[in-house]
Amino acid sequence: MSNDRQLSLWIVLAMLFWGASWPIANVLSNYINVHEFISYRYIITTITMVPVLWWMKLSFKISFQHFLVACAAAILLIYYSKYYFLSTKYGAPGLAGAVVTTLMPVLVYLLMMFSKQKKTQNKDWLALLLGVLGVLVTMNIWQFQLSEIISGTSVYLLAAATCWALMSIVTTYAKSVVPATLSFYIYLMTALFDLTFFFEPTHGSILAMDSVFWLSFLIVTIGSTTFATTVYFLGIQKLGSKQASVFTFLVPFFAVGLSVLFLNENWYWTTILGALMTIVALIILNNIKLGFYNKGHD
Repeated sequence: MSNDRQLSLWIVLAMLFWGASWPIANVLSNYINVHEFISYRYIITTITMVPVLWWMKLSFKISFQHFLVACAAAILLIYYSKYYFLSTKYGAPGLAGAVVTTLMPVLVYLLMMFSKQKKTQNKDWLALLLGVLGVLVTMNIWQFQLSEIISGTSVYLLAAATCWALMSIVTTYAKSVVPATLSFYIYLMTALFDLTFFFEPTHGSILAMDSVFWLSFLIVTIGSTTFATTVYFLGIQKLGSKQASVFTFLVPFFAVGLSVLFLNENWYWTTILGALMTIVALIILNNIKLGFYNKGHD
């Protein structure tokens, strides 16, 4: 098996962990509150990133400007994590994962267009329209009244996707720093900010939690964050960002599938159709060629 094919299998596993984080957050919401989840998650993630950076032979040095970028991104990550957690607690985790993970890149592209970081063509507008329609189909938007759309879990979904999109834009101001190093400082500052300003333990020590909690917690911290993020960065280095980004299209399907499998969540063919529509739109917007083992970097 070629090295690129092996790496691709590892990236698929990483996407599986990313998709699993949605139903797992729903399980953890039965044990801890939102800011306990954020603080504990990013404390463990920060600690486990230390050996990763050492293994990748990366420096911990970062400029003050890049540190400020990490701080700004950390604030947005706190709010993304809050709305992500609440969307799985009060809504359907699989649907939340499908909607947010397909809406995020659409919002990123829109923000880049309005900030004039991207030049637009007619095909881009058509693709964006397709993407927006795809998200609405994924949500089965026709089942909701207007009052339900502007309140409830749909607000959490939009807020989570918006926070992630803004965070993605913010991190573009630190292009010269290695992504794994920047991520370490984002995770570190996320943990520190949340502990300082938001953390209110109400469920006792996590050391007293049962095995279901700990299995779920370790998957969402080490598996869905440290492992998945590291493998994805390696994929970007070896395959190029466009080729690696193709794998992220698997995340909404993993989120839905795992929620159906482990949480007995209902699923609808429109969820899959809407996700596919949005993925096609993103492929058009980013001029992605579906050649997984092409070694050309963009």
